[in-house]
Amino acid sequence: MPVVSDYFDLFLTMELRPDVPEDVLHEIRWHTYLADTPPAGFQSFEPQDWYLDNPYPLFSGIDENYYFDGADVAALVRTRQRLYEDHSVRWQFTVRSCVHEDELANVCAFAAWLAGYATTRGWIGYLRSSADDETRILTYDGAAIHGLAIPARPSVPEEAR
Repeated sequence: MPVVSDYFDLFLTMELRPDVPEDVLHEIRWHTYLADTPPAGFQSFEPQDWYLDNPYPLFSGIDENYYFDGADVAALVRTRQRLYEDHSVRWQFTVRSCVHEDELANVCAFAAWLAGYATTRGWIGYLRSSADDETRILTYDGAAIHGLAIPARPSVPEEAR
């Protein structure tokens, strides 16, 4: 019996500070198919050699979802109607995407990096595995994202290999 890949249904949403640097915004846009050219250097995760040869965005922008019901979507928008005491204009980031198990470590690193620019505290999304259909609630407390640990791959019995 062949080993089947695991996929993850990721929903992640955060409000970002108004002073996010332009190079960070460019990297976010590129990873969500909102920019055509990759960043000059990646800050969100340490790219492996194979990734540097032909970098590609982590998320598919707006597209069909490969494994789960519904569509993949990605957005980075400025607030226009939401009022803040300091009169700032902030960024709203949302992504829902099917993530292959081979990309999960990079996606987790990207989310942790992005959270460093977030004003959001509390619930920020979920992560669901196709292997066991377990849904993990993602929260951010200002220091770390909880629930985003990479799940251990179930072991395959020797006779099934």
